[in-house]
Amino acid sequence: MSRQSLDQIAEFEKWNCGKNNEINSNFYVKEIQIPEICSIPISIAFDEKDNKVWFIGTRNGTLFEYSPSNQTFKSYQIPVWFSRDYPIGNSWSWDLKLDKSGNNIWFTDEKLNSIWRFDKNDKKFEQFVIPFYSNIYSTAYPVSIEFVDDKNLYFIGIRSLSLWHGNIEKMANGTSAGIEEIPISLNGLFKGIPKYEIGLGSLAIDQSKKNIWITALAFEKKGVLIKYDIYSKNFSLYELPSNFRSPTGITMDSNDTIWITDHATSSFYKINSTMESSKLDPSDMEHIVTSPLSSRIYGVEFSDISNKSLHLYENSLPYWIKSTNDSTIVTNEHVGNKIARYFPDNETMIEYWLPSQNIIYSACNPNNPNLECGYSNALQFDVESKTPHDSENYSSRIWFTEQSENKIGYVDLEKAIPISLTVDPSFLNISGENNNETAQIDIQVNIKRLKNNDLTVQSYFANEGNMILKPVISGTLTPNGDINGLETTIKPEILHINLDQNTTNSDVKTVSFSISLKPDSHITPGNYNLMIGVESHDFTIMQKVKLKVSN
Repeated sequence: MSRQSLDQIAEFEKWNCGKNNEINSNFYVKEIQIPEICSIPISIAFDEKDNKVWFIGTRNGTLFEYSPSNQTFKSYQIPVWFSRDYPIGNSWSWDLKLDKSGNNIWFTDEKLNSIWRFDKNDKKFEQFVIPFYSNIYSTAYPVSIEFVDDKNLYFIGIRSLSLWHGNIEKMANGTSAGIEEIPISLNGLFKGIPKYEIGLGSLAIDQSKKNIWITALAFEKKGVLIKYDIYSKNFSLYELPSNFRSPTGITMDSNDTIWITDHATSSFYKINSTMESSKLDPSDMEHIVTSPLSSRIYGVEFSDISNKSLHLYENSLPYWIKSTNDSTIVTNEHVGNKIARYFPDNETMIEYWLPSQNIIYSACNPNNPNLECGYSNALQFDVESKTPHDSENYSSRIWFTEQSENKIGYVDLEKAIPISLTVDPSFLNISGENNNETAQIDIQVNIKRLKNNDLTVQSYFANEGNMILKPVISGTLTPNGDINGLETTIKPEILHINLDQNTTNSDVKTVSFSISLKPDSHITPGNYNLMIGVESHDFTIMQKVKLKVSN
């Protein structure tokens, strides 16, 4: 093998194989090593029927079964896989789902242009080839699957501007039988943009109304939301606002509300599914932003505030998004290196910091081995819901893959956040001009009252002792969360909470900080949201404040 080939292999393994990585954990997140060299895991799903975790190793074409109860792996080799016999490469498998019966696992295969089914009982694979033809691409690049019932599935591909329907009873192994293409006419909404730049993001199904919602995008240029009525077989198109240019992940909550990530910014959006106009205005949707990037992405400890030149309002890139049974919204922040949960009922966001970082994926110097920086590429996730009938064996967790680290992991949702956050006021009205007006926000951060049965708080402080908190603020004035047009002063910039182990049940520790906001340049009048809170070593908690900018 030539020196050039060896160098290419080494470079591929450096970026993808989790070389010399450690198994890291914090109070909320635990990582698990995959028993295969360079697996490159992507798609993942929790099996509620059997209490198992399933995921695809995209390098060698391996379906993994992980049992949380006894912490063991089983693996099943997919019969054919494009990259298995090559020194480098993989086939991106972005989606893995169990069907309505819970007996079959379905997943996407980019390179072989296929949807696969694995029968859990017979341990057999079936491959269904997508009848996609293109002069530009060799594959539809299937990316997202959903089931209407036990007889019908729908899926889309990034490079195929079509919705695909699978009649499960007619689908046959090794063929395209039973798969129907439903072309999508985009009606010139991407006019002037080369066709090869236009793709689809993901889909979600409104089971009650039998509507399929699809995201379409030209990355960082334009976004469109598509609705397909299964009964009438008609499409409806909705043009997204100009600042919402990369809609990718999509989900529906129990209130038939649509949630979409913008995977080019730090934003995700809530949209009512009963839209009247084909061209959406910012007022037609609720705009939410994540916290600023943690300075740890750049190799600076979050509590180190000495570097004033560090710009943290870079894009955190929310990727995929899911709604839980209680309508909590979960998204993975690709570059933010966090898993975020947003609670629409009380307008609070909790973000869990992922304890692994890869210096290769960072803005800091990869030649400096002493720096811990970058992110772990947690590219896909699934939410495990607590099952009341078997609470001893089931818990509530968010399972995720780390594409470049050869690991999976989970966020333990049974462990509560040990502080509560109140923000006052919850609504601000300021002028959009620089007229020396100052809006004062007073924020109170309260430690939960200790109780004898509050094991989370007791164990957290037994572990941490002294909790360090850093105030954070972001806003929807810009898609990346920057507070453009507002001069922001935070006092103090660092908070400390000490909890003596002898603290009685009646004691509550309280700290507070204030934020002063003052317009320093023109702000376009309108309604915005601020996310205000604190970052700790393991989590960030923020509360939404509504901001009205008037003339």
